[in-house]
Amino acid sequence: MSRFWLYLYNFVYLSLLPVAVPVMVYTSKKRGGFSPLRRIKTKLDVLEGRDIWIHCASIGEVNSAKPLIERLRDRVVITTFTDYGAERARKLFKDVPVYVIPFDLKFLTDRFLSFTHIKKLLIYETEIWPSLLSSAVERGIEVYIVSGKITERSFKNYRRFSQIFSPIFKNIIFLGRSVEDVKRAKDLGFKKCSVVGDLKFDSVSFFLSPLKVDIEGSRKIIVWGSTHEGEEKIAEKIHFKLKKIFPEVLTVIAPRHIGRAKEIKDSLSGKVVLRTETRQISRDTDFYIVNTIGELTSFYAVSDVSVVGGTFNRKIGGHNPLEPMALGKPVVIGPYYYHFKDVVEKVRKALIFADESSLFDKIFSLFKNREFASSVGAVGKNIILEEKGVIERILKEVSIES
Repeated sequence: MSRFWLYLYNFVYLSLLPVAVPVMVYTSKKRGGFSPLRRIKTKLDVLEGRDIWIHCASIGEVNSAKPLIERLRDRVVITTFTDYGAERARKLFKDVPVYVIPFDLKFLTDRFLSFTHIKKLLIYETEIWPSLLSSAVERGIEVYIVSGKITERSFKNYRRFSQIFSPIFKNIIFLGRSVEDVKRAKDLGFKKCSVVGDLKFDSVSFFLSPLKVDIEGSRKIIVWGSTHEGEEKIAEKIHFKLKKIFPEVLTVIAPRHIGRAKEIKDSLSGKVVLRTETRQISRDTDFYIVNTIGELTSFYAVSDVSVVGGTFNRKIGGHNPLEPMALGKPVVIGPYYYHFKDVVEKVRKALIFADESSLFDKIFSLFKNREFASSVGAVGKNIILEEKGVIERILKEVSIES
């Protein structure tokens, strides 16, 4: 990167920090917090035998990259942008060093990498930090974007600020999710581009830990996964409408940010119980709020219908629909899934599409027609099986033996 543009970027970045940091601290309170001091002091240690660095933005990316990290766990260090992403990585990989990346200022990123033995950096999906990547390239670290995505909006922004990004991209190998992503990467001038597929398909598991909750009676269960503000009230409306026909209905809600759990509980009517309050779900429980990390898949496994959170909130743009699908469950998705458009298009024939006005009818049909619900679930599971193999393609492209 031209020194002038790098210095200009650092000047603008530093100028914005006094405003951005308080906002990030405030908005992250319900999501595990944000430590500015940690981003100043953070530094990679010298770790014998660990020569591969995998970067994931946050908790969702850590979960999706899990099988890749598992394959390389004896050789990797992990970094995340968010504190709660780092917390999740430490929980999943207790023997793997985990760090948050520093603020993207060149003197901090140089210090972060000052004594590292890292040879390869694998960035999951696409998170571009100009100073960090410049520091990595200057130290001879090979940089790869793996299972990369470039949205139309991102493409336009990279083009708009090409003086900053083009010199970086020419040193990075882009391994994309789709032909469309790779085409955009080529237009942006990445060093080398090829299609490897979406790692999310390899990240879903057909095996899971048993549910550590006791559910009384025979219930018809709806699981809302990774919900956001406003979606719990939709779930409440649907629940009580269904309850008039199916008195045994139980709605399980797993908020994307578990810090909202108490707020959600207070906002819902009927009998509402938090996962951290009890592992017993009585017959009269209407809503069970999963305010723990790592248990959502186990709840999907006992569901009759799963609903993808974030798809009924225009500002969010959806979450991954593959976890319940891998378990053979019928999956309902709302109208807003632009962040997972590629995934949704690949599994479209196995999804039940709904908006708020049609959601009751779609879930009612799945409850009534169990044969149809089972067939939809089976189609989704088969699609995922066909799409697997992304990790092998990534390892081949980056010349890593696991």
